[in-house]
Amino acid sequence: MTVSFDREVTMTMVAAAVLAFVLTGAETQTQQWSSPTTTQRWSEAPAPRSPAGQSQTAPGAPQVPAPYSGRVDPSWMDNPRLVDQASAPPQAMTGQWALWTPGGVWYSQDGQRILRHHASGAALNTLTIYRDGAYRWAGQEGRLVEIQPWFAQPGERYFEVKLDSQNRYMLRYDPANDRINLFFWGVGGHAARGDRR
Repeated sequence: MTVSFDREVTMTMVAAAVLAFVLTGAETQTQQWSSPTTTQRWSEAPAPRSPAGQSQTAPGAPQVPAPYSGRVDPSWMDNPRLVDQASAPPQAMTGQWALWTPGGVWYSQDGQRILRHHASGAALNTLTIYRDGAYRWAGQEGRLVEIQPWFAQPGERYFEVKLDSQNRYMLRYDPANDRINLFFWGVGGHAARGDRR
């Protein structure tokens, strides 16, 4: 009887320990999912320079460039610079492009669970680009103007395109994937992707 009682008490204690371990693991996972994972620095202040014009860094310090320039002229962000003596747009850009704005993902919490929400994307009409650089988009007609946004990458070409009188975008052709990408005017965030029709 005593042995049996001890076995039941022992089994009860083991079951309670397993349950506590499982619950603790679930709480840890919830905390892990709801905490930020990375923090990135997107710009750095320029290093101070000595009177001779050399950077004042410790000897042997690694020279790691910032991912983006430390300072950008605000007027360049508001109005991308026009490219002087621009050549004709690449012929590979001509044709009809079905534009699609991406969906969004965000998270919320109801007190016990972390919920993931997804909003589907939406069509942004068809953009037709002609050989001479003229285009038609949602009833709006215009001509591509080559620009140089502040975030321009070497060897890449960007063009201004207007959806209407108030909505301008920066367009870039991606020859590796035969698609176009639209960026928000000024800030440069990705606005839409265009696949050939």
